[in-house]
Amino acid sequence: MDTQKYHKILVPTPDVYSLSGAEVFKHLERKDDNDKNLVVVPSQFIEEMEIKTRSNSYSAGAEDVLRFLKETIKKSTILKRTEEETTLVSEVFAGLDILFIQTKANKELSIESLESKINSDNRLQAKEKILITNDPAKHILYHGKGLKIEDPQFLQVKEDIVNEGIIDGNDDLYEELQQKSSDGVQLDEATELLDRQLYINQFIRFRAQNSYQYARVTAQLERNKSGSRIISTKNEKVKLLSPQEYKKKIAISRHYMNDILGIKPRDMEQYIALEYGLMNKNVELFFLCGAQGSGKTLLAYVAAIDQILHYDKEIREKRGSAPDKKSGFFEKIVLLKPTEIFGGKRRDIGALPGNLYQKLQPHLGSYLDAHRESSLSKLFPFEELLLHPKFENDFGGPRSENLKELKIRGEAFLPNNTEAIEMTYSGHVRGRSFRNTLILVDEAQNFTPYELKTIIERTGEGCKIVLMGDPAQVDNPFCSREINGLTHAIKQYIDKPYSALVTLTRNYRSQMSEDAKSWRVFSQ
Repeated sequence: MDTQKYHKILVPTPDVYSLSGAEVFKHLERKDDNDKNLVVVPSQFIEEMEIKTRSNSYSAGAEDVLRFLKETIKKSTILKRTEEETTLVSEVFAGLDILFIQTKANKELSIESLESKINSDNRLQAKEKILITNDPAKHILYHGKGLKIEDPQFLQVKEDIVNEGIIDGNDDLYEELQQKSSDGVQLDEATELLDRQLYINQFIRFRAQNSYQYARVTAQLERNKSGSRIISTKNEKVKLLSPQEYKKKIAISRHYMNDILGIKPRDMEQYIALEYGLMNKNVELFFLCGAQGSGKTLLAYVAAIDQILHYDKEIREKRGSAPDKKSGFFEKIVLLKPTEIFGGKRRDIGALPGNLYQKLQPHLGSYLDAHRESSLSKLFPFEELLLHPKFENDFGGPRSENLKELKIRGEAFLPNNTEAIEMTYSGHVRGRSFRNTLILVDEAQNFTPYELKTIIERTGEGCKIVLMGDPAQVDNPFCSREINGLTHAIKQYIDKPYSALVTLTRNYRSQMSEDAKSWRVFSQ
């Protein structure tokens, strides 16, 4: 190999590989046709990733990288071989090479020695040499030791992306909307007036005298014959909400409700979340964000239960269901919380005492509270929703006999052929497939991007996913405010016509609860 001048020599650490998988190499490729980058992979990094694939902190991302490197090294060329070390190089893409540095087993690696190896090889020259890591400790430890240190910016998503669901408008657009209140403003014109990109199902908020007025980005959806896919959109426009909507009455087609199982929207954000997200059949992926006390879980819970109930024929027709379809919009609900990393045992519930419900109950406090606040609490306890109507399951059962004939609100029954709620934990999702299911994913910010991608990949036809969370409340050591499943998923799906996003900004807990946000203390 002759002297190769690279644009950048890059050294991603194993934590970056664990988060990104083999996609990291596409991100690090130099896109300029006349230039390329070099990624350096020391054998110590390979060993560390291999340990991650076998340990309790299993990393699918690391496994994906190892598979990719296994194929890559087959096409490599040996640059140097000594008793102590072998270096090999392989072209991965037109704009990227990978350099393997193989040293004796168990030999420790220091950043100084790694930089020395790179600098001592005259065949490797670059304008910049950069260590890429998401680990704050490595930034501190290696700063000033030679290599420039950067975050994996290609993995980071700004946490304020959660505010993209309801954005602020301006006077120019508001005046145009008032003049065209019946027809609305075409999306291209609204985009120009607001000077920013707009998405279908996005809301625009305007300050009008002493209150807010809201407009929505709408479109006609063209679906395939089976109705399972949106193949195109047309007539995209922005329209003001009608004055009637500020009464916050929920409408499912021609079925109007003052409340859902005893819960009324307390402000327009909650109304928008219910009417245009949670209860909207055309929104198959809904992001419901907000701080603690904003009502995320309560709204999601009652909306989910309502959509699995078997309503009377007259009500079903009003709600837009086929008259002969005696079930709800969905067959059942699946509750998911990040109680375990996929495929690993980092937070395994197996060692906890009791049956499955007793093991998972500590993670269900918010849903138990939501059940108590709803009108359902006067009819039966939360546990009944986990039981099969005919057979025993992991939670006991079958469901109490008197619930078979119980009419909720005098017009709907619980599902008679399956559990109302299936409660599982994230370690059981791999290999599964869901159909006609409403999936509630709580604390989505504590899933890694890969984990949340895996959940979404399991959805079949007739499914809806509600992702709830707050990037300011990250507890998973593998996630951060900038790198987590919630914000990554929003970035991936925000422009899809079947998705919507609402962030609830009000805290409906006590004043002291709200003031606690500024109390900077941390758990050990």
